[in-house]
Amino acid sequence: MSVDLTAVIRPEVAALRAYHVEIPPGATPRVKLDANESPFAPGDSMRAELAGELAMALADVELHRYPDPEVRELRGLLAQNLGVRPEQVLASNGSDEAIQMLLLAVAGPGVAVAAPVPTFVMYEIGSRILGLRFVGVPLSDGFDLDVEGFCQALRAARPRLVFLAWPNNPTGRLYEAAAVEAILHLCDGEGCNALVVVDEAYTHYAGQTFLPRLGQYPNLVILRTLSKIGLAGIRLGILAAGAAVVEQINKVRQPYNVNALSQAAARVVLRHPEVVARHAAGIVRERERVLARVGEMPGVLAYPSQANFFLIRTARPGGEVFRGLLERGILVRDFSRAPHLEKCLRVTIGTREENDAFLSALTGVLGHGR
Repeated sequence: MSVDLTAVIRPEVAALRAYHVEIPPGATPRVKLDANESPFAPGDSMRAELAGELAMALADVELHRYPDPEVRELRGLLAQNLGVRPEQVLASNGSDEAIQMLLLAVAGPGVAVAAPVPTFVMYEIGSRILGLRFVGVPLSDGFDLDVEGFCQALRAARPRLVFLAWPNNPTGRLYEAAAVEAILHLCDGEGCNALVVVDEAYTHYAGQTFLPRLGQYPNLVILRTLSKIGLAGIRLGILAAGAAVVEQINKVRQPYNVNALSQAAARVVLRHPEVVARHAAGIVRERERVLARVGEMPGVLAYPSQANFFLIRTARPGGEVFRGLLERGILVRDFSRAPHLEKCLRVTIGTREENDAFLSALTGVLGHGR
């Protein structure tokens, strides 16, 4: 006997392909530049304090008890860090959970969710899992946002939720602030009635934020994460919005969604913003250096980026270049089979030594070496 999964699993789920990071079997890359992580662990002084606080958390927390369900102390620190009130903040198990909460809150028969594409794939995957209609509006050939065309698509689709990754992943583009504001105006009941989610996962590398505009736009939601600044392992996401919006989104949040150790680690990081800023500045300098070097190579187009990664398009098939880099010990992200991203690879900025290893390997793969 066996279960007929076609009769059990919803068609929307059966048609999906799970989120997957491609690492060929047996591959042991020595340089990992595929996941947009920070190459820097917390600084020495911060690491010592973090270790101490985690030890205290283990000693003080009754592990047979649930963590603080409202994440009160951490939310207070987050609010202080962001310049908002605690009731304007939700903490989540990574920004992926925050995205899921937003989708759950608006879900219903025939509901549409919109975003420019290509973009972070979880907006679409999360929508389709819930049976929502995902409306992907293509960016220009250079991955710029055609705000007039995008707004026209929003008027036609009338979504309840609009996602704008700012900067965008995987393209690294930071759309003009005026374009984002135009979308916020349109979705404030004029052309459609929707929450506009500005996903600022890479804000530390872009140097711009929509946080000061929260009071101006009641339909604005901002997402942040600690994953891109050295703490990907603790899975801590942040949602900031007006208190009325947060109150509604909080209703679909899973109880005890942020574990005690993640709460403790995040509290330490928030007390050391200077370390985060110093690491981010170093990554930005490396980004510009590496982009300049790649831009000089024949057979490869490097797109400008305001994130801690950049996108390249190669003259040769992207899969070939990906495998050639992997053979030389360098793992990047292969997007060459994704819609709109033919022959494209995404490269995370690492340490100077890792970046030099990537540049050397790319030169060899493209046949520019001696």
